[in-house]
Amino acid sequence: MKEKKPTLFTRTQLATQENERIGNITIDKAIAKNRELLHHHFFSPLSETEDYLELLESIRYSISNPELQGRLEEKWNTEANKHDDEFTILLQHVKYACLYLELASAAEQNKARDRAWALNSYASLMIGEIIERSAAIQNLNEADRRSERNSNNARGRNKSVLPVKEEAARLLEELRPEAGWPYKSTAVAALERHLVVFIESNNISGVQISNIENWLTKWLREDELVNHVWEKTKRQQGNNKSEQTG
Repeated sequence: MKEKKPTLFTRTQLATQENERIGNITIDKAIAKNRELLHHHFFSPLSETEDYLELLESIRYSISNPELQGRLEEKWNTEANKHDDEFTILLQHVKYACLYLELASAAEQNKARDRAWALNSYASLMIGEIIERSAAIQNLNEADRRSERNSNNARGRNKSVLPVKEEAARLLEELRPEAGWPYKSTAVAALERHLVVFIESNNISGVQISNIENWLTKWLREDELVNHVWEKTKRQQGNNKSEQTG
């Protein structure tokens, strides 16, 4: 039986070390950590560096005078009231979080350490919500980008497949039996070999040759171009729907 390797630290030692690590963080480091979180979760993915620097400049200029700070906050509120979207709401939270961090930094410089910790703690609460809101917006943006990519890919596929559809429509006319196509399966069997040759000769990549039978069946049923020609070339036999639709 293999002996268990002794752990480097006991659970008590690990707990003590963690308590010391957290308890010994200075207010400067705590403020810097919150700034880093804002940059990582908001400014980097959702904004521009210039916007961040401009915001900090306006805040640092205003916090020296309560009247200037009041004007700045009034300006923020006016801008926020013009829009009611998720990003605007998030940006408003970010502005105030930055404001409280700058106030905390100013308090620390003035040796008002308790005030600095209080302001930083309040900013920390806001940053927790900011991270959640930012993640939601980024997920939504990514979903939109995936949707746009899928749409672009679909448009590309449709464009490359169009010549095959046009050839299928032409063949339906050209190879049409005298009395019309009796069944869809009959038309598919007659067109399939011709379309394979057409795809290979024209190096068309939008349709796999191995899947041409399924594509043809689908186009005959629902494609605007191919189905239109099918309706004109199928056999008309009164009310015998099974022979009309195949």
